[in-house]
Amino acid sequence: MTFNTFKFAAVAAALALSAPAFASLTYATGQDLDHDDLDDQFTVNSAQAYLVTAAAPGWPVLPQPSVTSGRYISWDPIQSGRPSTVFRNNVYNYSFQFNWAGSMLQGNADTTTFDFRWISDDYLTDVTLNGTSLGVNNIGASKVWRISNSASVVGELLQGLNTINFLVNNTGGGANGLAADFTIHGNAVAVPSSDVPEPAPLALMGLGLAIALAVSRKRA
Repeated sequence: MTFNTFKFAAVAAALALSAPAFASLTYATGQDLDHDDLDDQFTVNSAQAYLVTAAAPGWPVLPQPSVTSGRYISWDPIQSGRPSTVFRNNVYNYSFQFNWAGSMLQGNADTTTFDFRWISDDYLTDVTLNGTSLGVNNIGASKVWRISNSASVVGELLQGLNTINFLVNNTGGGANGLAADFTIHGNAVAVPSSDVPEPAPLALMGLGLAIALAVSRKRA
């Protein structure tokens, strides 16, 4: 093995170990690994998405595996007792971001499929991907809280960062919330809460570069 080949292999190995693992991504609303009563990934109208602790009357008890594995999230943890005269005709934008790796091998854009399960108050008027409608909604449902599913929805993704928006219209006023789970098929990973790399991957990368540098000095 030549030095250049060894050096390339060492650096490539370090980068591979430090890279995130991309695979099909499934996420359910209401995940709170740090126990701060906020959803780990979602925002509502660009603000923090709270886990609902006081649901409005009539909201189904969740999670239910046959309905959705998600829990209710909203702009405020207390949604019980909201008068119908407030927040009428507001649109709530529940936003989720993820990174996509498939397009790195296929140009600037790529397509994949999504599966969605949700219930919402009021009606879910649209789900968008990077601002483009996916044609997903429950506007025609007989009841606001009727179980809704959309499978094999096709969407076009961008290399790197992508954004899914669940648009919930509060036409009746009062309480508002979303509970959902969804799958992004292939080469996706949720955006971490911090952009700072983890110490372990940084150490592995440094080790690979140190080996290459040591060999270089020895040959010199």
